Amino acid sequence: MHPAFQLLLCLILFMLIHISVMAICARAFGITVRSISYGVGPTLLAVGKVHFKLLPLAGNMLLKDTREETLYVDDPCLDAYNFQPLWKQVLLPLSGVSVLLALSLGILGAQGWQAFAAAFGQIIHGALAPLSTAQALLDAGESFARTHGFALVFAVLSLKLCAFNLLPFAGLNGGQALLAIARGGKPYVAWEENATRWLLLPGLAVLLAWLLAFGWHAWKSMAA
Repeated sequence: MHPAFQLLLCLILFMLIHISVMAICARAFGITVRSISYGVGPTLLAVGKVHFKLLPLAGNMLLKDTREETLYVDDPCLDAYNFQPLWKQVLLPLSGVSVLLALSLGILGAQGWQAFAAAFGQIIHGALAPLSTAQALLDAGESFARTHGFALVFAVLSLKLCAFNLLPFAGLNGGQALLAIARGGKPYVAWEENATRWLLLPGLAVLLAWLLAFGWHAWKSMAA
């Protein structure tokens, strides 16, 4: 299997497991799920609350949340995310990553912990040097994909993506859990909007740097 195709399949599988586990967890916690999106961009297919989009690179789940929508005055909000106990508000955004982390470590064994721990530094260092350090990391990843089977490639890639999602930035699972802890289980705090805005900026910077790195890597591969 071509490495690029293998990596794409790994990304799709990661996204499906990640979003699906969080949706199942939300339902188990009694939280209303407004919509589930697999992928980004224009919607190709909608089945009830589930939307399949053009680019299978990410996804999201929209929950009932009084910070995002206006509800009826007499609504007790028992099924709203931000009215849940603190442990649910922390566990839910970490549920998908936790399952994928356990699955990947089960495939790789003890060496998986080393790959997972190293991923945090690799993500930051690669973002700081997308045309050099990130290129070396992507070359190493491509070489690994050429010489190993799908299960191992999926496990390694999942560990890297789990590490990215656990970074303490708004919009990522780690940032969502961190903000929930900072709220102390309260449905709403006045400072959260400003904190979210500031925590969003470094996450976007890291994401954009890696998009540049992937784009440059793809361009070099096609030129070769």
